[in-house]
Amino acid sequence: MTQLNGAREIDWRSPADAFAPIAGRKNAVLLHPGARAAAPGWSFIAAFPETVIEYRNGSTRVGGASSGVSPFEAARALHKERRRSENGAVNAPFATGLVGYVGYECAVLAEPCVELPASPYDLPDFSLGVYDACALFDHSCRRAYIAYRSRRAADRLEEALGRCAPERAPAPFAFGAPHASTPRDRYRRAVAEAIERIRGGEFFQANLSHRIESIACAPFNAFDLFIAASRLSSAEYGAFVQLGTGQILSLSPERFFSVRTTEGERRAIAAEPIKGTRPRGDTQDTDRRLLEELINDPKDRAENIMIADLTRNDLSRICADCSIEETSICEPVSHEGVHHLVSRISGVLRPENGAIDALEALFPCGSITGAPKVQAMKAIAELEGAGRGPYCGAIGYIDDRGGADFSVAIRIAVVQENTIVIPVGGGVTLRSDPEKEYQETLTKARGWLAATGTGDMAIA
Repeated sequence: MTQLNGAREIDWRSPADAFAPIAGRKNAVLLHPGARAAAPGWSFIAAFPETVIEYRNGSTRVGGASSGVSPFEAARALHKERRRSENGAVNAPFATGLVGYVGYECAVLAEPCVELPASPYDLPDFSLGVYDACALFDHSCRRAYIAYRSRRAADRLEEALGRCAPERAPAPFAFGAPHASTPRDRYRRAVAEAIERIRGGEFFQANLSHRIESIACAPFNAFDLFIAASRLSSAEYGAFVQLGTGQILSLSPERFFSVRTTEGERRAIAAEPIKGTRPRGDTQDTDRRLLEELINDPKDRAENIMIADLTRNDLSRICADCSIEETSICEPVSHEGVHHLVSRISGVLRPENGAIDALEALFPCGSITGAPKVQAMKAIAELEGAGRGPYCGAIGYIDDRGGADFSVAIRIAVVQENTIVIPVGGGVTLRSDPEKEYQETLTKARGWLAATGTGDMAIA
């Protein structure tokens, strides 16, 4: 792993404590694993961006000024200007660079033949900040650092970070009964129609989603809600993104892709799609039975293998010939609340391709579209009839030294004013059962519903 110049060690403190004073600042981002993550690794804080690339309503803006290129091209140009590879004192996967998210509607930039409904949120479709100083927290040895390109940026960030604070339980949240944007019967009809389209040969699989919403009965702090949910989560790819007009709270279990620069400046890429879900059992025996059921279910295995094949095909657009391999297929992974099947496909990027080329070529992740990707996205637009916004997009970073790591924006909540929106979905194949598919979506909402105190309420 390439090291970095320009780093200073700071006193260890919880990343949540460090981030709390700046959680309300626009374009502040915390990338932070759940408290029960098996391998928590690193947490990262980015704040006070030098500039921000935003895409909204078909227009790209860089630092507030209109740009005539796509947001991917704008990010590519900025990354090229900032690219550096010198060694230094901190061995971390991320130091400084671009941090933020890409919303699902940016799929039209990667696949222009697809028409999608507009995002239902007052948020950019694409937002990557460019950060000259970031805080890095190594959970394995409880050491923390400020990495920087300029001392001015480092000083500003360090002064803004919070100190150690006694652990406090957030005040109980008060939310009204949750309701689904798509009634149960309508969702089941959409699943049934997708099955008929699969039978007719239009596509092999499609990922259908809907939204669960709840209105707060009293003012609440979105970051407190994120921390409350994070304490119950084993998600490796948690994130809190402050956008001013709203917040994205993510407890994603799924890595979209990562890029690591190896010896000789070779860039290795790995994608880890998830397909196949079961709830955790209340007892050890029930939990084991549900896991075995998932491992042996032909529908879930077929779904996972189809998406692994799609991912392999996407990687072939940017990887060197003969470099792509399936490291694992349908590997069971257990998280707080759910079991999943995960596959891992890796390769080596061609010399002319970098992390932003990978983001553009792979976007959106096949696990949240279906296969073939274009046909599935067209069907999703018709059957869902609404945009997805940040949901099913990507959240992560592109390091100035060439590395990158993005999660798939699933198990997220979007907060705007006094409303929390929890988007959920699942893959539909020929073997799907509409009622079981609907129940699977509710399983995926459990974490956020529990955090808001509405987990025991019926969903209208």
